[in-house]
Amino acid sequence: MAKRAPLQQVTTPDAATLRRVAAEAERIEPPAVVRPSRKAVLINIKVAEETAIALARKAVAEGQTQKQIIVRALQSLGLPVDPRDLEDRSPRRRVA
Repeated sequence: MAKRAPLQQVTTPDAATLRRVAAEAERIEPPAVVRPSRKAVLINIKVAEETAIALARKAVAEGQTQKQIIVRALQSLGLPVDPRDLEDRSPRRRVA
């Protein structure tokens, strides 16, 4: 049977030790960003077909989503807007 290395006592590192180890390892990745959870709700509205077409065209022309354009308009009216609602979080499609 192979010999085992002697066991060493493991202690819980404190924050200073973890920062020192990360610095010594020359960590190149940024630390993870933890976003607080939020409750998202669905808003469903009906608009004239011409308005929907104009919104879709504007979104394509600006390279944004329709949601981004609507939320920016709400923000310009002074309504509080979560910064995540201004992000394009639509799934990316694969191109064949």
